[in-house]
Amino acid sequence: MNRQRVAKTWVYRGLCDLYFGFNSEDVAFEDNARFSEIMGLEKFLKAALLFHRHQEYEALTEPEAKSKLDNLAKDLGHDFKGMMKELSAIGLNDIDRIKKTDFDGYSGSGLVRAVTAGYMETRYPVPAPISDAFPIGKTGFTHDPLSSSGITKFIYAVCNACFHMLSAHVDFADLRKQFREHFEHRESFGRFNNLFWEPRCRQDL
Repeated sequence: MNRQRVAKTWVYRGLCDLYFGFNSEDVAFEDNARFSEIMGLEKFLKAALLFHRHQEYEALTEPEAKSKLDNLAKDLGHDFKGMMKELSAIGLNDIDRIKKTDFDGYSGSGLVRAVTAGYMETRYPVPAPISDAFPIGKTGFTHDPLSSSGITKFIYAVCNACFHMLSAHVDFADLRKQFREHFEHRESFGRFNNLFWEPRCRQDL
């Protein structure tokens, strides 16, 4: 099991999640779309981290490598703050920049908290929604980052950072072709590519 294959597998599944979230435009499915985006983010983060940890599985037999990768992915869990901190520690400097960036009124660091909370909140009733942590002064009202355009922009920024880092070591041409052939029949495909990909990551899609 080589690290390139691992990265491509996780990135492709992440892209599919992100596109599903983008393509679910009906406000009635907002929670479902947001959860899909959060899952896409998780898979991009894990693609980069599992690629970096290649020494832990590449020398193993195929069945052993699959089991090891499964355990590594489970151990990472849904700890977005921890995964981003680890990526920053191994040289992905974009993470620190993104945390300090404003995304439509929300700081990147605040949106790390939001995606962490959103992993549960977009699926289950929760006693204290993340919006409670974003009060509007003393009005009694709150902002809801999970319903904001900022959280999507934040997720896209982190995913692009992971993709850009991996692109220095992985040829994604076949993945791009597979993604295009799978979804290009949909009207929203071009719009997704225009909004998702940063110029440094953009190629023919």
